[in-house]
Amino acid sequence: MKQYPSRMGVGASSILLILVIVSLTLFASLSLIQARADAALTKKTAVSTAAYYEADARAQQMIAALDDALKQGESPETIEGVQVAADKTVAFSVVASDGHVLRVVAYISSGRSIILSYRYESAEGWAQESAGTLWQGG
Repeated sequence: MKQYPSRMGVGASSILLILVIVSLTLFASLSLIQARADAALTKKTAVSTAAYYEADARAQQMIAALDDALKQGESPETIEGVQVAADKTVAFSVVASDGHVLRVVAYISSGRSIILSYRYESAEGWAQESAGTLWQGG
């Protein structure tokens, strides 16, 4: 039987093996970077969620105190942080630990409070960036 020489030498298989190892190393490092980013985002989300629920619990306590004051015939202004408007609405804010504020607006009717607005928003004001000149087409 006649043996034919191999057309693919040792050098070609070594280059292919090196390319496979480099590709696997690249994918492994990208996976590690993505896992670290996911872990950081998960931690940030957990902190934000805990801050929201803590602020929500304090707001519910203030609403309960407001209802108790109204049942006893007291003015809502006796509760610390509650502001009364002329149109029978009261408003108060609860500061969260993550830089947000829970703003509550309630309407006073028949000796009880009716929640009109319950908003969780950033404590910092929104600052518009200068957009410059927009392309008008043409």
